[in-house]
Amino acid sequence: TNKPYDPLNLAISGFAVTGLADSANLVLFYDKDGFQARVAGTWQDVSLYQFGQGQNNSQFGSEPTFINGSTTIDFSTSYDITPQFTVNFAALNLTDATFSTRGRFSDQPLDIVDYGRRFTLGFRFKY
Repeated sequence: TNKPYDPLNLAISGFAVTGLADSANLVLFYDKDGFQARVAGTWQDVSLYQFGQGQNNSQFGSEPTFINGSTTIDFSTSYDITPQFTVNFAALNLTDATFSTRGRFSDQPLDIVDYGRRFTLGFRFKY
């Protein structure tokens, strides 16, 4: 839909589709001689999540809940040491982005969840 929901217009209880937002993804990949590397970036703008707010058990009616925009960057790499033995590494959420929701107004935070950065190191053996 291209009909935007206006959270500042309290006089109209309009129709709105949840979950729609502008977003962009970019992935760069390299693979040569047993070495692989991947960088992925994801951006998403603010989106309407639902009507009603769990923090107040919706006692104020169907107040909107929005998911705030965020940008994340992930990196992963692997190297084939031998045809049977591979080492891999991944770093997720390098931007240390948080997941957060807000109410009708941009200065009305509801939830903020900080997942932090995650790092993994792994080995694979094929026989």
